Amino acid sequence: ASKGRTTIVVAHRLSTIQNADLIVTIKDGMKSLPEVSLLKIFKLNKPEWPSVVLGTMASVLNGTVHPIFSIIFAKIITMFENDDKTMLKHDADIYSMIFVILGVICFVSYFIQGFFYGKAGEILTMRLRHLAFKAMLYQDISWFDDKENSTGALTTILATDIGQIQGAIGSRIGVLTQNATNMGLSVIISFIYGWEMTLLILSIAPVLALTGMIETASMTGFANKDKQELKRAGKIATEAVENIRTIVSLTREKAFEQTYEETLQTQHRNTLKKAQIIGSCYAFSHAFVYFAYAVGFRFGVYLIQAGRMTPEGMFIVFTAIAYGAMAIGETLALAPEYSRAKSGAAHLFALLEKKPTIDSNSQEGKKPDTCEGNIEFREVSFFYPCRPDVLILRGLSLSLEKGKTVAFVGSSGCGKSTSVQLLQRFYDPMKGQLLFDGVDAKELNVQWLRSQIAIVSQEPVLFNCSIAENIAYGDNSRVVPLDEIKEVANAANIHSFIEGLPEVYSSQVGISLRALSNES
Repeated sequence: ASKGRTTIVVAHRLSTIQNADLIVTIKDGMKSLPEVSLLKIFKLNKPEWPSVVLGTMASVLNGTVHPIFSIIFAKIITMFENDDKTMLKHDADIYSMIFVILGVICFVSYFIQGFFYGKAGEILTMRLRHLAFKAMLYQDISWFDDKENSTGALTTILATDIGQIQGAIGSRIGVLTQNATNMGLSVIISFIYGWEMTLLILSIAPVLALTGMIETASMTGFANKDKQELKRAGKIATEAVENIRTIVSLTREKAFEQTYEETLQTQHRNTLKKAQIIGSCYAFSHAFVYFAYAVGFRFGVYLIQAGRMTPEGMFIVFTAIAYGAMAIGETLALAPEYSRAKSGAAHLFALLEKKPTIDSNSQEGKKPDTCEGNIEFREVSFFYPCRPDVLILRGLSLSLEKGKTVAFVGSSGCGKSTSVQLLQRFYDPMKGQLLFDGVDAKELNVQWLRSQIAIVSQEPVLFNCSIAENIAYGDNSRVVPLDEIKEVANAANIHSFIEGLPEVYSSQVGISLRALSNES
């Protein structure tokens, strides 16, 4: 069948390729997003620095509790060697009081840590969602034409990606600070009471660190892959819900269910691989701690027999290292959340740092005092960025004089709506010029240009608020008085209809004009 033809074969396995003149292996062909440091996100939390400072101070205080407890606990164990019951009771009272004091300190410090870090994290999450939504609103219209930026994908960024970022900041930073303090102080105390035994146990620590690095690296890779699959699944789910009536009328529920399930299969396979890596690293890190205890305990007994260490010192080192190991384990447990947060941050900052070609928020450009309404298409050629192989307009030249009514007539896809979108400057021509009163549209301020144009669509899209508010949206530069709103309604021959409604201009439009449909 392929004789005399240029044939391209796409395959997953090399063994399926036969009689090929050229074999090309493609891996990671799509451009990956650059990694984003979480420090870049923390900088957005700068206005909440008092809360972060207080939370950090409380975290450091909490991190000192366990190392201090290791000293107290070792002294309590050796306290029972004393045969003097009076002294034993006296020491017991003192240590009991110390425990009460530690409990009060922990109650206050843990509350401060949780409250202030939680507060800072929630404020940052709200700020990130606001910045992300704002960035979406000001993107080029062509950006929304891309399938990667569908409704489902964008809602996934707002709901999932930013939620994952929150999972690695806020209270999690308090836990990391607490664990770092715990580990550092535990090592210092261990060196003071038994440096030889501490060195032996710490020599095993790089193995745990390597396990954590492997887990973190693998989780980051899986998180990026999962995110792409979940975005595709979100797109399918959103489209299905938006067009549920059509799907039900055509009895295509099963087809969409299967499509959604197939999209999740890749993410499911990634999850199985991820579970194996997490399980192996988690099991090894926890089991290895007890191996270290076995070596340390045997070496500690040897040091005691040699007179180079006291039993109390050995218990202090053991307890301190145990709490340090617990801190390491808790930190490693946060690795998946940290990986997901980095992946979410990469997508978020790719959105925040993308500058639109046509910036509707920019104040640059000319703002003429008047707009006569003379429009000219001069040798305009255009194709949609998402379909560069389909030329919509080819050298269109047309003059529209002020005060004249011009009708664009033609078959579907001939460029009628495209011409109007060029007038609104949703897109710029690939070639040629679009002139307003002799001025190139690219030289005019985008907000000013769009404020001069009134669009009545075949299917008008109104906001779910009152009729007066929808009319007032025509001028966002000021608060439009009701008298002026009524004047505009009269000019549009809709004033009588509005006056016939129970709540007149305060009547709610509703979603998809449902409220007005019920009224009429």
